[in-house]
Amino acid sequence: MSVVTWDGHLRIDHLPERGTVAVTLLTAEPAMEVRLRSGLVAGFATSDPEGPPTFVSVALRDDGIPDDVAELLGPRVSAAVADAVATGGRGGWLELDLGEVDGLAEAWAPYRAAALDSAIPAPRGTLGAWAGELWTRLDLAGWADALRGGELQFRSGRTDELEPDQEIWRLPGELAAAVGVDPEVTWTIRPRAGGAIELDLSVRPTGDEANAVLQAGPDDGSQHWQTFEPDPSGVLRARLVTPGDPMGVRFRSESRRSA
Repeated sequence: MSVVTWDGHLRIDHLPERGTVAVTLLTAEPAMEVRLRSGLVAGFATSDPEGPPTFVSVALRDDGIPDDVAELLGPRVSAAVADAVATGGRGGWLELDLGEVDGLAEAWAPYRAAALDSAIPAPRGTLGAWAGELWTRLDLAGWADALRGGELQFRSGRTDELEPDQEIWRLPGELAAAVGVDPEVTWTIRPRAGGAIELDLSVRPTGDEANAVLQAGPDDGSQHWQTFEPDPSGVLRARLVTPGDPMGVRFRSESRRSA
């Protein structure tokens, strides 16, 4: 595999007529683009499995880009994007240093994994960095089939008659250690009225001291995060409610701050 050299030339294109901003990190390498969620598309060089995004297109919300995308782009790029949107400008150029390019690669790693190996969603997460915290993303493959097949009633049914059919994800070891939990996350799903899906997540604490808690949220741009809380048995649990469409789930550490 060839070594990709990134010179850091980055172009920002504000397209107010489309309500989007595109950020392009110039390279001659072929890239794979993927729709990560509604309003967010990214591309990654197929020859660099550890590289930064070559392209990000994001839909504007409330006259700006979503907070999570701003965090992933880093302070200087997101500030330049915000300035272009606020002034109505068409964009411009930035020259990123090597540290900033590496920062983009580290931040977007979970999305890069999804883009470059999207055929079979992996049950193991890839580690990323997010605003001084750690994060990962895992896909709920098979939601649509479960809903169509009617087998959802056998998943996570909290009844005496039905045995829940549980699935397992694995968090990156560094993230699990940072929040003091076992890497294995058990997830089960059940239907709710109106076509929504309730997703139950559970993980076992290791008992090791940790300065951060584990949070989870649907990768739908809503920025809704649920902190894992202990149940009476000591297992940590979080519950998400999402539309019935297949999507990813993000996990992140959230550091405990002193009052």
